[in-house]
Amino acid sequence: MALRGRKTSADLNTMIILIVFLCFSFFDATTIDECFQGPNFWCFNQSTEILCNFTNKTIGLCGLSNKRCQIKSGDEFCRSSPPAQQQSPFTFNGGLTGVDENLFSYYMLSLYWPPTSCSSIYNETIDLLKYFCSPFTDAGQPGSERLVLHGLWPTFFTDGNYQGWPQYCSTVTKDWSLCHIDGDLCPWKNTSRHDFSQGNYEYCLVQENIDQCLVNANVVLQPEYERLKIYAPGYLNHYNLFINHEWTKHGSCCSSIFANNISNYLTTMLDLVEWQTGVDSLTYQYIQRNVGGKIALTYLLEMFNQTAIVSCNSKCELEEFWLCFARDDITGRPTHPTACPVGARNTSDSCRKSHCDFLLIPNRKSMNYQINWNSQSDYFCCFLLILIFLIIVFKISKRFFIRDNFKQKSMKIDFLYK
Repeated sequence: MALRGRKTSADLNTMIILIVFLCFSFFDATTIDECFQGPNFWCFNQSTEILCNFTNKTIGLCGLSNKRCQIKSGDEFCRSSPPAQQQSPFTFNGGLTGVDENLFSYYMLSLYWPPTSCSSIYNETIDLLKYFCSPFTDAGQPGSERLVLHGLWPTFFTDGNYQGWPQYCSTVTKDWSLCHIDGDLCPWKNTSRHDFSQGNYEYCLVQENIDQCLVNANVVLQPEYERLKIYAPGYLNHYNLFINHEWTKHGSCCSSIFANNISNYLTTMLDLVEWQTGVDSLTYQYIQRNVGGKIALTYLLEMFNQTAIVSCNSKCELEEFWLCFARDDITGRPTHPTACPVGARNTSDSCRKSHCDFLLIPNRKSMNYQINWNSQSDYFCCFLLILIFLIIVFKISKRFFIRDNFKQKSMKIDFLYK
């Protein structure tokens, strides 16, 4: 009996040890697995990214929030967990600056709707740093009331989770991270201003002629000039700020795929826009044909089979329309629309955050009521109109004054004769 009791006790101890071992094994496996599965870690796909090997690579602007990430190092960020990391892959919306190019999983083709972003008449003084706008987004221009090109963005994901994107990458030929606002290429003294943005930095690079961050417009834009007016009117803005930005920020991260040739990258983007916005496309059927009207958001996304992400403003008006594209295993180029990762859809769903059930697709305001004060003659005309108005008011007032006086005198005369 004693032997059986000792054996039972030993079996029980063995079972306890086995259970504890299995628990620790499960915990360790889960912890390691989360590094690749999310949602608690921001790490990369084993097959396409070098795991947590981003020493001295910096986290860039945190997505659309235009704020700085608290953790600067890619390594620290990859190895951290909330709350130190602040955001999980399901909500993280930021860029990793200076990472080696060609380390991404899929493409995002970003299109925007000019009537929401640009005035009917482009004003360079006011709209210079509004990259979407140019004289070719003016009302009446062929690209002013249709979905047009923002950019083609290499993007990370891990098993469907959203992991942000690479930006201002390091290539074999050049380190494009210097074109980021932290690159310290701009000699202007006001770089310490709190509101000095990436756009200000890029404008500085143009003004100071910092060649390493500038695109040769004669070589790249001129051959595609006619297509740009229709499919990418913002790319024809002054100083070529838009194409400079898109190539250095996004194109640099897939540079070798396009043979380090900006023209190849631009042509590919225009081909995709032409394909995805033509009369046979879903965007034409469900967006272009509804200009001035609205469409149910849930229905729209179902028609695109979750390959699209819609961006709204606070009025539920269409701002941008993003399409996810698969990356070809051999060429590395975008091939066909594919379902966007759940995390990407959740993070970028500004329409849901604005409580929009319907997407409004605004048309161009009539130019007849637009006034653009951009010259001294405009101000002079305005002054003349005001002066004429005052003269008319004065004459009318004087007329009524004379008539009232005449009536009063007539009444006095009548009274005297009574």
